[in-house]
Amino acid sequence: MKNSKDSKNTYRIREKSFGDDPEENYKLRGYCLQKRRFEAKKAKLTEALLSCGGLQQIIDIGYQVLGNPMFVSDMGYNVLAFNKNAVVGDPSWPAAKSEEEFAAYERIKKLNDCGVFERLYSSESPCIEHFDYAPTRWMATKIAINGDNIGHIAVVEANKAFTQMDFELLQWLSRIVANELQKEPIRSGQLAGEFEHFLVDMLEEKITKAETIKKQGNKLGLKAKKYCCLVTVSPELNTAKGMSLSYLRSIINRILGTEKSILYQNKITVLLLCDRKEALSGTAKSKLTEFLTSNQMNAGVSACFSDVAGLKDHYNQSIKALELGATINPKQKLFYYDAYAFYYLLEMAGDQNRLKDFCSGALTDLMDYDQKYQTNYCHNLIIYLQNDGNVSKTAQYFQIHRNSMKYRIKKIEEIMAVSLADSEIKFSLMMSFKLLTYLGDELLLKV
Repeated sequence: MKNSKDSKNTYRIREKSFGDDPEENYKLRGYCLQKRRFEAKKAKLTEALLSCGGLQQIIDIGYQVLGNPMFVSDMGYNVLAFNKNAVVGDPSWPAAKSEEEFAAYERIKKLNDCGVFERLYSSESPCIEHFDYAPTRWMATKIAINGDNIGHIAVVEANKAFTQMDFELLQWLSRIVANELQKEPIRSGQLAGEFEHFLVDMLEEKITKAETIKKQGNKLGLKAKKYCCLVTVSPELNTAKGMSLSYLRSIINRILGTEKSILYQNKITVLLLCDRKEALSGTAKSKLTEFLTSNQMNAGVSACFSDVAGLKDHYNQSIKALELGATINPKQKLFYYDAYAFYYLLEMAGDQNRLKDFCSGALTDLMDYDQKYQTNYCHNLIIYLQNDGNVSKTAQYFQIHRNSMKYRIKKIEEIMAVSLADSEIKFSLMMSFKLLTYLGDELLLKV
């Protein structure tokens, strides 16, 4: 039987001690204190979610917990929430002075080109970056819902240096924000609206009844204008390192002055509504062409149409214009289906090897003459035909006197033994030029 002294110690819990080693005891107490602080901070972030105060409240409490200001962005780089009272001397901070129209895009493109977003969205832990234009470091981590990236949180090292605890707390905060965004799906760039669903269902032929199409189209305001037109942009070259399609879409929407666009099959398709059969105005066309050229993108433009039920056919037109335009005129970036419809006809003709048989023999004679005597009459002829036989415009193009141009036309007629006043001859020659262009004839490519 145990004595009374032993009985008193039966339920006593002994704490491990390092005896007379004060340094180890100090480390242990420090570790326990740090752990308690970490758990208390996590609990505060969790309470922010449970309080149902919204994303802004969560981010404001996140600022208190981490000690540095932060913002939440979706995949389109749209800021969903940020600490409005924070003073941050950085051009990336949302409260900074508004940047010029494309300054923000150029900065984000630069970040993308150096792999920042690729690192961020492929990493399971926060990343630290120091950009050449920023005076401070940034720490960021992705936000994911069911394994899909929907955005990120970025924290700027403005008030205090980052610590290991900050890394762990930011990961926890990303889970908190992900839960909150699931309650606010309308704010997530990943979740399409009614308009996007309607267009995708049309393209995938999930909606085929004319009555349903008309009713839904009217509800979405697609008959507000007389005509519709589709512009499809292919940005694959720019997205190779992870540039967000959602962000590119927002830039193109701004250029074209619309919000009616979708992300479909790794491309951006915009629906334009217009009163005339000229969907792209001079300013919008100029800005879009400049943007496409500077960013190595291509865009195909469908013919205008008035019946929404024809949306899929015109989407295919924009895609075909993209494909043919990039092959036939790679230096151009904006391709209109009307300019490539004939080439599409040639593509569907079947036996591509027989197409050259339909070229004008007279044009063959002219090409042979150019090759033999090192002249450039083929170029003169095609510009003349493109100017609808206007000698003055053609002379202006070549910067020569009108009489000199008339002499060249007469010489071309003699070589080909035809009269260019004959409309059938002009049609045959223009068709032949298009055939040779489509076939990539080496002699014609030198024109």
